[in-house]
Amino acid sequence: MKGKNDRRAYLYVLPAVILVALFYYYPFLKSFVSSFFLQNQRGELTSFVFLDNYKATLTNEYFIASVKNTLTMMLFFVPANTILTLAAASFVRREKRVNEIIGSLYIIPMAFSMSLLALIFKQIFSPTNSIINRIFHLDIVWLNDRTSALFAIIALCVFLDFALDYILLLSAFRKIERNIIEASLIDGANEVQRYFLIELPQILPTLIMTIFLAVKDILLISAPIMLMTEGGPYRSTESVMFYYYIEAFKGSNRAAESTISSIMVLFSALLLALYSIIQRRRRHA
Repeated sequence: MKGKNDRRAYLYVLPAVILVALFYYYPFLKSFVSSFFLQNQRGELTSFVFLDNYKATLTNEYFIASVKNTLTMMLFFVPANTILTLAAASFVRREKRVNEIIGSLYIIPMAFSMSLLALIFKQIFSPTNSIINRIFHLDIVWLNDRTSALFAIIALCVFLDFALDYILLLSAFRKIERNIIEASLIDGANEVQRYFLIELPQILPTLIMTIFLAVKDILLISAPIMLMTEGGPYRSTESVMFYYYIEAFKGSNRAAESTISSIMVLFSALLLALYSIIQRRRRHA
C-alpha cells in the first residue's frame, strides 16, 4: 500500500516536472547548444565554432563594461538592502500594536508596480527638475551623470526589494521560540546580548537567503534600467541583462543571445550551489 501511495505522489508532481522541463530546461539546453554555433537571422544553426562565441562575448568591451556596472551595483546594493531590511525588521520584531502599524508602512512598495515606481524615481532624480535637488538645495544632474545615475538605479532597486526581504526577516524573527527568549531573560541577558547572541543566529538562514536573493535580483536587473536611463549616460548604467536585451532584441545577434544567456544560467547555478553548500555546512555545524 505504501509503494502504491509513493507512485501516486510522483503522478501528482508530474505536471509540474513537465512544465519545468518544457519552459526551463529545454530552452536552456537549446540555447547552450546554440552558443557553440553561428546562426542566421531565423535562428537556424549554420556552422560549428566551438568557443568562438564565448571568446567574442567575453572580450567585447561593452560586455566587460556591463559586467563592471553590474558588480558595482551589487557592491553597493546588497549591503544597503541587507542593512536597511534587517534594521526595519529588527525595529518592529516585537508584537506590539504600534509596531504593527509602523510595520505595515514598510510593505507599501508591494502595492505598486515596478514600472510605476521606476517612472516615479525617474522624476525624483530628473536631471532638470529633481525633487531631491529641490529639497536639499543640490545641483546634481542625476541621470545625466555616470556616477549619480548608477546610484539612482541602486536606490530604486533597494526600494523595490525592500518589502519582500523585510517580510521574510520579520517572519524569521517572529518564529523564534519564546522559551529561548525567556531563558535568556532568566540568565540575565540584556537587550543587546539577546539580539546579537540569540536572535540574529536564529534568523541567520533567512538572512543568508535574502542576501543571495539580492545578488540574484541585481544580476537579472534590466527593466528598471530600461525605464530610468536606457543604459545611459554613455552606457554607464548598462547591466549584463540590459546588454543581453540590446544584443538579443535590438541587435538580433543570435550568437550573443545564446552565449550570454548560457553564461548567466551557469553563473546562477554556481551561486545556487554555493548557497546550498553554505546552508548544508550550517546544518552540520
